[in-house]
Amino acid sequence: MPHTLTELVAGAAPIVVEETRGYWEGTLAEELRVQTCNECGNVQMPWGPCCTRCLSQDLGSIVASGRGRVFSFTVVRQAIHPNFSAQVPYVIADIELEEGPIMTSNVTDCPVEDVRIGMPVQLWFDNEMEDAFHTKLRLPKFRPAKG
Repeated sequence: MPHTLTELVAGAAPIVVEETRGYWEGTLAEELRVQTCNECGNVQMPWGPCCTRCLSQDLGSIVASGRGRVFSFTVVRQAIHPNFSAQVPYVIADIELEEGPIMTSNVTDCPVEDVRIGMPVQLWFDNEMEDAFHTKLRLPKFRPAKG
């Protein structure tokens, strides 16, 4: 078990906490689950302990379609962590999901020069990995939508 911040970020994997466990369980099932508020109907990403609109803690989730559009993006040309060195250049993007919320992810499977604002994208899941506490998870990523 990691004991220092350096050990925690050594693998650069997200850390699963109780408030986000349902989200990460969804990724293992290849489902993109977005959090919903049972009080006001707000649909939100990322997951949190309460609704970002009304602060209710009565939360649920729905499975998103996996379709969205690039809302904004940046191209990373210098790795900020050794685990990403082989991937540069890569795109970090805010994806506006069909259900409304915006989530941060990667756009893959196309040259970084082809990524543009408004580009339709489709969800896919990267290989299974573990966080610093050996909890299994999969990272949701996006690629250009076909058709």
